Amino acid sequence: MKTILDKICVACLFMAGCHATVFTPSPADKLRQQAQELEAKNVALESQVEELRAQLAIKSEAATKTPSAELEEATPHVAKISIGNLSRALPKKETAGQVAQSEKLVLFVNALDGRGGAIQLTGDLTLQASLQMSGKVIPLAAAHWGPLQLRNAYRNGLGNSHYSLETPIQVPPDCADATALVVVTYVDGWSGRTLKTERAIPWPIDDFTSEKSAKVGFEP
Repeated sequence: MKTILDKICVACLFMAGCHATVFTPSPADKLRQQAQELEAKNVALESQVEELRAQLAIKSEAATKTPSAELEEATPHVAKISIGNLSRALPKKETAGQVAQSEKLVLFVNALDGRGGAIQLTGDLTLQASLQMSGKVIPLAAAHWGPLQLRNAYRNGLGNSHYSLETPIQVPPDCADATALVVVTYVDGWSGRTLKTERAIPWPIDDFTSEKSAKVGFEP
């Protein structure tokens, strides 16, 4: 046991005597970085071209061929949408006494198919946010996202796949005791089906909430 502790102490002393060496990037390093960036752009463009080819092939096949029953059954469709529990209103930010960012609503939306798997939305999504207080309904925000806007808002990282949506809000005075309610409506662009969900979000706005939402990973 004493021998192990002696070795640990020696290792700590050795590490303490080490100094970090800072390397200045050479012209070759910069060229290597530029080459990697160009390669990444090239791969992204090739993927876009392949996607366009797939779209053209589908349109061509649809004009001359009827999909099989198995193919139609295997094609996933949106069965459920929900609002993530980290959705919330964020306070305004000030820099040098000036407003750098007004209050806004940050919304995380999940979409699932009939088997509970994540699926992308291809339609229109609208949002209505309001404050419920003393029997009154006070509008807070209204927003709309079209199919291409939704695709750009899709996030598929280490956490759950979701849509990250933001919209500015107008916060009325004397509303600290209100309940904030968000209603999301989705209209599928292919079938015309309408799905709706709602959720109460934390209210009133506070800085602790905004810091927490920025640090904690997304959860459904």
